[in-house]
Amino acid sequence: MLSTARLDLHPLPLPVIDAVLAGDLARARALVPYDVTDATFAADGQVLRFRQRQLRDDPTELPWLYRAAVLRGTREVVARGGFHAPPDADGTVEIGYSVQPAWRRQGLATELAAGLIGWAGERGAVRCLASTSPDNAPSQGVLARLGFVRTGEQLDEIDGLEWVYTLELGDPRRVR
Repeated sequence: MLSTARLDLHPLPLPVIDAVLAGDLARARALVPYDVTDATFAADGQVLRFRQRQLRDDPTELPWLYRAAVLRGTREVVARGGFHAPPDADGTVEIGYSVQPAWRRQGLATELAAGLIGWAGERGAVRCLASTSPDNAPSQGVLARLGFVRTGEQLDEIDGLEWVYTLELGDPRRVR
């Protein structure tokens, strides 16, 4: 587990992902130290299916992938985040994150992402990518606070047009 000032970031092992995707929330709850409700991972089916395949192929990727962000002192999952994969041959990772609607605009996305990026840098990652839709101003604000720079755009087959941002992990502007 990784901890930030307010959050405990728990990796989601394959049996938990399997249970969530099967709709067996009682089984998922029995496997984790936090609450799993209908809303906890409701918008994450596609991401969880990707991570499920990755973990079946290589269970050692677990620490790099999807994490539940639990507000310390509670059992509530207030956000989720992680990397798309471990660092590639160039030391690059790509981050993704999401905050539950009731918990937005409280700095949790920035805190979650900063914690993950710091953790990745300590484990050899040298660069972090992030992508967001051009109309997602809140996510762009998080990336700006963390020191990311817009470096391009891409057409994602699922999400459509995305702006790509890059953070060199040795960048002194980076939020810690």
